[in-house]
Amino acid sequence: MSNLVFDLLAGAWTGEGRGGYPTVTSFDYRETLTFTRRDEKSLAYEQRTQKRYDGQSEWLTSHWENGFIRVLENDELELVNAQLGRSEVLTGTVEMAGSTFKIHFVSKAITNDPRMVSSARRFELDGETLRYEMEMQTTKIEQMTQHLKITLQRAQ
Repeated sequence: MSNLVFDLLAGAWTGEGRGGYPTVTSFDYRETLTFTRRDEKSLAYEQRTQKRYDGQSEWLTSHWENGFIRVLENDELELVNAQLGRSEVLTGTVEMAGSTFKIHFVSKAITNDPRMVSSARRFELDGETLRYEMEMQTTKIEQMTQHLKITLQRAQ
């Protein structure tokens, strides 16, 4: 099933979403997420984001992340990424719910950022729509709490 999901994810996706966390000012954000098929068991991705804090009109460069998703021997997925000041390794699974593919990742290791305790990412792929949510736990917020939520459409 992972190979099919990789084929369906390949390409560029754009959209706007909402972010926040108890320790930061809430914001709107827009993003381009690009997946590139590397081989039958791996997918490269690049996530580029701009944000606009509540009460402001200017979009600011915010986040840039690169990584890979690969199929492990036990058919689980592994997501490895690098961001400015942090890298993460997450493991996950793919499931089918009707016509929607659901991918759920949970952090296994987070390095170079002592504030981060854990993170989770969920993707839902339904045709030409990709929904994404990210939760995290930090040393200041002791439970998993939503940080990002966005709906993206396949770019033409």
